[in-house]
Amino acid sequence: MRLNQRQIEVFNAIMVHKSVTAAAASLRTSQPTVSRELRDLEKQIGFDLFNRFGKRLTPTSQAQLLHSVVARSFVGMEEISRVATAIKGHNAAHIRIACLPAYAEAFLPDVVHRFLKARPQVHLSVHSLGEVALRHDMTTQLFDIGLTEGSYDYDDVTTEKIDAGELLCVFPAGHPLTAKSVIDPQDFQGVAFVYYSEEDPYRHKIDEVFDAAGVARHFTLETTTATGLCSMVAAGVGASIVNPFTAAHYAERGVVLRKLSVRVSYHVNLWRPAKGLRSAHADQFVRLLRQVTEEMKQRFKVLLAD
Repeated sequence: MRLNQRQIEVFNAIMVHKSVTAAAASLRTSQPTVSRELRDLEKQIGFDLFNRFGKRLTPTSQAQLLHSVVARSFVGMEEISRVATAIKGHNAAHIRIACLPAYAEAFLPDVVHRFLKARPQVHLSVHSLGEVALRHDMTTQLFDIGLTEGSYDYDDVTTEKIDAGELLCVFPAGHPLTAKSVIDPQDFQGVAFVYYSEEDPYRHKIDEVFDAAGVARHFTLETTTATGLCSMVAAGVGASIVNPFTAAHYAERGVVLRKLSVRVSYHVNLWRPAKGLRSAHADQFVRLLRQVTEEMKQRFKVLLAD
C-alpha cells in the first residue's frame, strides 16, 4: 500500500479543523475535492476513517490511531519550514525539546522561563510525548534535547543521567498514612494503589521494593502518565509512589508527600545528538536545566520536612 502526500494532507486537515469545509479552506481547495480525496484514501486503506452523520464527520478510533503517527510527520515538516524561514531572516536560533508530559508540566516551565528571560531572541519548541514515542523520535534527530526516564543506546545519540533525588509517596489529603513522616513498604499492604502502566521504567523498580517486602497492594487504577496518576491521588482514588517533580507539583494541589523508607533513586535521562550536531544555545539550556534540578532537590527536602 502506497499513500500519496495529498491524501495525507487532506486527512490531517480534516482531523485538525474538524470539518470538510474548514479543511478545504485551509488547503485552498474545494469541499468536493477534499471529500473525493478522503473517499479515495479510505478505499485504498480498506476501512472508514470517519463516521458520517449528515454533513458531520466524527473520527473513528482507527483514525485517531493513524493521526497520532501522521501528526508527528507534520510537526517535522512544520519545523523544517519554520527553520528555513528563520535562516532566511537570519534568526535561526532554535531549540527543539522532546520530553515526557510530566516534565512539560512539572519542572520544564521554570527552566524555559529563565532561559527565555535571558535570551528572548531564541525560539523554543517543546513536544510532550510518551516514552515509546520519545525513543523513536530521538533516533530521527528531530530534537536537540530529549528528556526521558528510560536510557537507551542509539548511534549518533548520547544519553546521560541527571540525579533528581528519589521517588516519593503521594497520598490524598486526610489519608491515614499521612500521620507517618516516613512510609515503609509494609504500610501499603491492602491500601488502594494507583499504578503506572507496564511500559513505565519505574514500575518495575517499585515492584521490586514491594516484592522484597512481601506486600500485596490493592490496585484500583492503572494510568500511563505521572500527572494522571497524581490527579487520581488528589481526587482520593488511592495512594501511590511517583517521581519527585510531579509529586512536588501536586503538593500545591492537595496531594500530601511522604518519604519512602526504601530509597528508589530517580534520574532524568538527557538525550543529545552527537557532539558535532549540538548548538551553543542547547548547551546553555542544559546547564540551566541542571541548575533548576538541583534547586528542586532542595525544595523536595523542605516539602518533606513540613
